[in-house]
Amino acid sequence: MKKFLKKISGSLSFNVIGGFVGYTIIFGLIIVTISNIIFINTFKTEYAETTYHMADAASALVDGAYIPYFLKGENKLEYSRIQRELDVCCEKMFVSIIYVIAVDQSDYGSYISVFNSVNNEVDNTNYVPWELGYKRETSNDEYRQKYKALYEQGSTYETVYRIRSNGNERPHNSHITTVVPIKNHTGEVVALLCMQRPLDELLDKMFPYLVTVSISAFMFANLFNVLISLFIKYRIIKPVSEVSEEALRFAEEGTKGNLRNDISNYKVFSDLSTSINSMETDLTQYIEDITSITAEKERIGAELDIAKRIQFDMLPSIFPPFPDRKEFDIYASMTPAKEVGGDFYNFFFIDDDHLALVIADVSGKGIPAALFMMVTSIIISDIAKTGKTPSEVLTKANERICSHNKADMFVTVWLGVLEISTGRLISSNAGHEDPAVCRKNGDFELLKSKHGLMLGTLEGIKYADFEFRLNKGDKLFLYTDGVHEATNEQDEMFRIDRMLDTLNSYKEKSPTEILKGMHNSINTFVGDAPQFDDLTMLCIEMKDDFVSESLTLDATLDNLDKADSFVGGVLDKLGCDSGIKKQIALAFEECFVNIVSYAYGDNCGKAEITVEGDRSKVTLILKDSGSPFDPLGNPDPDLSLSVQDREIGGLGVYLTKKSMDSVAYEYTDNQNVLIMEKRLTGGVGSE
Repeated sequence: MKKFLKKISGSLSFNVIGGFVGYTIIFGLIIVTISNIIFINTFKTEYAETTYHMADAASALVDGAYIPYFLKGENKLEYSRIQRELDVCCEKMFVSIIYVIAVDQSDYGSYISVFNSVNNEVDNTNYVPWELGYKRETSNDEYRQKYKALYEQGSTYETVYRIRSNGNERPHNSHITTVVPIKNHTGEVVALLCMQRPLDELLDKMFPYLVTVSISAFMFANLFNVLISLFIKYRIIKPVSEVSEEALRFAEEGTKGNLRNDISNYKVFSDLSTSINSMETDLTQYIEDITSITAEKERIGAELDIAKRIQFDMLPSIFPPFPDRKEFDIYASMTPAKEVGGDFYNFFFIDDDHLALVIADVSGKGIPAALFMMVTSIIISDIAKTGKTPSEVLTKANERICSHNKADMFVTVWLGVLEISTGRLISSNAGHEDPAVCRKNGDFELLKSKHGLMLGTLEGIKYADFEFRLNKGDKLFLYTDGVHEATNEQDEMFRIDRMLDTLNSYKEKSPTEILKGMHNSINTFVGDAPQFDDLTMLCIEMKDDFVSESLTLDATLDNLDKADSFVGGVLDKLGCDSGIKKQIALAFEECFVNIVSYAYGDNCGKAEITVEGDRSKVTLILKDSGSPFDPLGNPDPDLSLSVQDREIGGLGVYLTKKSMDSVAYEYTDNQNVLIMEKRLTGGVGSE
């Protein structure tokens, strides 16, 4: 073990000191590189400035006004004088070449030599002077751009560097070329003076400078590394190693040690030593405490499992809940965010024809919310079974909850009482979510109503009833806010619009499949994000007893009895009482006789009779292929007139409209179509 600890200590020392040395060397290389770059750039700038002043002085020898004459071969005496002076400048200034050129300004792609002075002794070159009028192509785009800058952009001078050429490591003709403008008396640039100066001085001085800086940097770096390494080893590494050895010993043995508090002159290491001693004491106590806490947690977990079973046992059975009732189908589910939840649902019969539906959401979560939920559920159920309206139930429940609500908790509740025989549903809302209703052959939509305050918030609150109807084939969906507020890992909510889209994608399914589909959609949306709220849903569907039967026969009076018998048989299936059957029969016979008498003239055609409906409404549809005729097009007869004063006809149609709730006519697909509707006793719209 000691060998292992020494190995760790040595490894720590090597890593820290070695890393520091490595970084110091890298830092030295960076300093050398930056210094060399700064030196070269500074020297090049100074070199360029000096060369410019030399070129500018040489350009003063050339009068720009004579350039056109020189190119024509005129003023030879003046030309010779200037050439001699330029030759002297080239020699005295110790430059390689001084030449004057007139550049083609159309594209700066060529130029003509005017003057040319060469001093090959400067850098052992073998340049041959150009003759006056010698024409040459511009070397490259760089020169063209610089020529353009001098001619057009008013540049004072331009510089071109040639550090390497022909692939040589150290070319003897590395040089700088400075170009200055030559102007005439009007200030127009008519030619350029170019001065080429060797760069040997720059290159000769660069290498010794680089060597000197590099050697100096590495010497100081190595000396610094030695001193800092000794300092780190004895002032930092050694105290850290002692602390590390004690930590390893405690991890293996689990017993408290006695690490020196004066382990180092630095306060941070002394504090670390004190912290290690304190940590060992705390950890020893923690191990004892955690053993006790674990046992207590297991006991609480077992009790929560029992509480969860008790809570779910209070909810009504859903497999199915009322197997002897065929009028509706109902299904509900609750998924708590913790072991037990604050949401609840309930449904129970008040009497044989009235079903109570409850869904609620208690503030908070966990055991307090679960206890409050159980109390609230019992209170609402007890009051509802007395036959009170939903608003009266919630008003009474609020009084009882407020009188014993020292914890200041509250609960949102939606309570509805459904009359099974008619589909009439009276509801009351105490701050809960609006339900969603899907009408037969329609889509799920929110059913808005007035909300009251949550139960338990304020005494003396009165709640209001809201009435609507569930027809055969309609569905009602109840839910808590855990549905639309389910949140994914990007903190996006499921939202009401996504809930409605999901409901509509399952609208043709049973309540069981609708709730399971909603669960799957929410789980897919949430992904791996934790569930933060209880998730409770309830769905009820009114079973569809819709009847639709058709009969086609010849439109003759001989078939009237057969037609009457057909219509009466369908009405019997729908449970119509005798009074309504007589009204419907009167209207039907009048319309059928009209078809027989007028639709086909002297010919015999067909009449198609369709009777459809449910326990709330019946619809009669009569079709014939006779001449187009709208029986509703004429005004109703004026019954205030005497029989002698009234116009003949129209009384049968008038009686039909009075017998039925609505009568409509349309002509489609070459057929007369008459549609008559009658609401049945206790159906939609009945009083």
